Amino acid sequence: MDLLEHHQAGSRITLIGMGANMGMTVAKGVAGVYFHSSALLADAAHSLSDILGDVVTLYTFRKSRKPADLTHPYGYGRYEALGTLFVSAFLVAAGVGIGTHALEHVVRFMPDLFTATVSSGAVESAREMLGSAVTSSGGDAASSSSGASSLLSSYLGHDHSHAAAHKVVDGSVVVDPRAIWFAIGSIVINEALFQATMKVGRRTNSDVLVANAWHHRSDALTSLVSVGAIAGAIVGFPILDAIGGLVVSTMLAKSGLSMAADAVREITDTPPSPQLTHSVADALKDVCDDVEEVRGFDNVQCRKSGPFVHVRVTLIFAPDETAACVEKAIETIQAELRKRLDFVQTVDVNVATK
Repeated sequence: MDLLEHHQAGSRITLIGMGANMGMTVAKGVAGVYFHSSALLADAAHSLSDILGDVVTLYTFRKSRKPADLTHPYGYGRYEALGTLFVSAFLVAAGVGIGTHALEHVVRFMPDLFTATVSSGAVESAREMLGSAVTSSGGDAASSSSGASSLLSSYLGHDHSHAAAHKVVDGSVVVDPRAIWFAIGSIVINEALFQATMKVGRRTNSDVLVANAWHHRSDALTSLVSVGAIAGAIVGFPILDAIGGLVVSTMLAKSGLSMAADAVREITDTPPSPQLTHSVADALKDVCDDVEEVRGFDNVQCRKSGPFVHVRVTLIFAPDETAACVEKAIETIQAELRKRLDFVQTVDVNVATK
């Protein structure tokens, strides 16, 4: 796949993701208002903010593919690292937001859980109510059983006030299960976008597309938390939402921080992975073996710039080689290495004799 095809494929999948986010924003927003679902409204706001991430991805992806010029003699590849850093910040922010929301619910449920575990008074109260339920009859038994059930429910986090699709009928909360289908649809769409964007990102060697793919996965996981919120309200145990939210937030924050660290290392000119340098050295060996004027090479250095790599190498020639032969050999090696490794953008050569 050449540079033009990379450009077209990356731009196309990002625009598709942007259009999908616009559609999901409208659909989830309308459904949230119609079903009175705070969870869906929050998910719609998240999809709206994702459009900004898509804009950043599209701009930095296209910018990084511009050819080198006088103001950027090594090209514009570092723009992609900046885009990766920005999108990674979105991932970390999503993780922190979900985790904070989940912790708030855990803290809200903790007093009841703590009381149920360590309070002897609560245990005695439960025993009395259960004993009363067994020994009493008629309305007393029903009343005591209801009280015990209420106590147990409070320990498990049974609370219909959680933000989910609902309506109020005669003062009681009735969950509308239809809202869950919008969240499930969002999961399916965002997971499909994750798979498609990740495929293009890997094929085009684009870190910002990979980061944006994980951003789509974060949206799927956020919608999964919305499903947990709605389902928790339906079955009467909203604490399930909080537990799931903590797990999801940890995954998102970890992925975002990892990609942000990679982007910072690239921006600060930290050498790329040894595997990349070894792959370049292996290709150089094959190329140099086909050029008889070259006796060998040394000191292979790689410098990552977005989807591209700049290579510096010392080529070793015989002392009696003419300047014309050396220049021709260098040009051949530069062209062949870029042909074999399409991510190599420039090859700077130092000359040594031996």
